[in-house]
Amino acid sequence: MMKKNLIVSTVVLSLCLLWAVGAFADLKEGLWEITTQTEIKGMPYAMPPTTLRQCITRNDPVPQTKDKNYECKTLDQKVTGNTVTYTVECRGKEGVMKTTGKTTYTDKSMNGESKTAFKMQGQPEMQMINKIKGKYIGNCPK
Repeated sequence: MMKKNLIVSTVVLSLCLLWAVGAFADLKEGLWEITTQTEIKGMPYAMPPTTLRQCITRNDPVPQTKDKNYECKTLDQKVTGNTVTYTVECRGKEGVMKTTGKTTYTDKSMNGESKTAFKMQGQPEMQMINKIKGKYIGNCPK
């Protein structure tokens, strides 16, 4: 009986490890160039796209802008195949931003969309939709 339990445990553990390794088979860890096009609900004109570079890893697959004026933390993150869904909250002196998004990675490219609710003190909440595209650049700088 003990031998049978050991075999079953080994098979289950092996399947979990294979899933974990294969979950991001299409994610290429390294430096990515990410372009975001933001639409702000109620604004009559489009914002210009912004481009940044970010190191993406299996442990940190969420594309996000780093801003020294905000402290951000990932509240929720789920990986299904080559797609990551996430919720990030950023707090700063100007207010609070909460972003929910979904990004899909394929070999050397990424595509995604996120929605951000930005609440500034004394102002009505702003709603933004962000279209995200990215391409793999190379290794992360050391």
